[in-house]
Amino acid sequence: MGEGKKTSKSVDHSSDMNAGEYNFIRETIKNRPVNRKNLFIRAASVTGGAALFGIVAAIAFSLTFSAAEDYQSRSRRQEREVEIPRDEPEEAKEIKEADTPAPQIVEVPRNITLADYEKIYNEILKISENPRKALVHVSGIEKKEDLLDNTLLSSGESEGIIIENNGTEMFILTELAALSEAERIKVEFVDGSTAQAVGVKGDSATGLAVIQVSSASLKKSTLEHVTVAKLGNSYSLVQGKAVIAIGKPTGYNDSVVYGNVTSVTNKVPVTDMEYNLLTTDILGSGQGSGMLLDTSGNIIGVIAMAYGPEDTQTMVKALSVSQLKPLIENLSNGKDILYMGVRGQEVSEETAKSMEISRGIFVDKVEEDSPAMEAGIQRGDVITSFNKKDIHTMQRFYAELQKCEKGQKVELAVMRKGAESYGQTKINVTLDVK
Repeated sequence: MGEGKKTSKSVDHSSDMNAGEYNFIRETIKNRPVNRKNLFIRAASVTGGAALFGIVAAIAFSLTFSAAEDYQSRSRRQEREVEIPRDEPEEAKEIKEADTPAPQIVEVPRNITLADYEKIYNEILKISENPRKALVHVSGIEKKEDLLDNTLLSSGESEGIIIENNGTEMFILTELAALSEAERIKVEFVDGSTAQAVGVKGDSATGLAVIQVSSASLKKSTLEHVTVAKLGNSYSLVQGKAVIAIGKPTGYNDSVVYGNVTSVTNKVPVTDMEYNLLTTDILGSGQGSGMLLDTSGNIIGVIAMAYGPEDTQTMVKALSVSQLKPLIENLSNGKDILYMGVRGQEVSEETAKSMEISRGIFVDKVEEDSPAMEAGIQRGDVITSFNKKDIHTMQRFYAELQKCEKGQKVELAVMRKGAESYGQTKINVTLDVK
């Protein structure tokens, strides 16, 4: 556009100069007639050519800028792509009688003093020191007006943990409830400094969300002080393992408590997935939040106090981080969470034999108005394959589901209870996103 204006101005001056030359010649050669038609055509041609050049230049600039912007956008997306390594469940090994270790006698000190307890707790603090630098306090701030039109600020609050820092953006895992209806998100880091954050993606099934803070908005001292949390392998946990809860497990900020794992086999069914619930003997608050660490300081669980029976609300519980890793990666990259709308549980090999059906997923519940309900899936169905791939667990079902795209039609092999026995049928489901 700038070149077009410059060319038009040059044309105007040329017209003035031509007029001056013509007047000079007219005074010298008085018999020369004025050919106004040719002069008009020449002027129009020059002006039109300049305008055409300006339009072509503008289009070329626009296309070049658009291509550059698209390239930069792709580069930014590739630069911010978060990858979280997956953990594979450990296969149970056959234990032969010869491999069984001989029982050993463990001597427990009888005269444990307060100094011994202090030493243990100081060791716990030392293990948790680095992960605690990755903790942040998240506030979702919302403006409200009372009956007198006074503006009030309210906020949801939760703990969060830094899971990635690529030098440009910092990604933080937190609770979705703290961000609901928030107009802005404030993050407070371990050194007391604060920054504004933006939401990346949330998941209503687990209640988790990922937010993002620009590294450029943080002071150098803050960047040097904070750390990125290490996500561990929760599949290796067994009963009796010592664990550490950090964050706000007791309802108070920056708490550090420790105890033992009491169970790793309890299940938490959510839409299209099922997570292991790690339970501990650590006393906490029903409103608590934070992370569960192993004795190496790695995160092995995201504290989730809302799950489980009501009379266990004071016992610290956490969702298995190994099973959460695919979800955390998708949330960090802002990807759509594919949705079918079923809750189910694994049909064991023994149950499959007794019921004379194939192994698969027993459907406990079909979400209302979900793609599964629209396709005709019913409670009591057993899903045995997903796009011709055998499905034995909800984890495998979720993994195959997230490989698909919105609007894609997938084929399920389903065993359905008839008048006398189960029969097999095929059901096509058109997927949607949450």
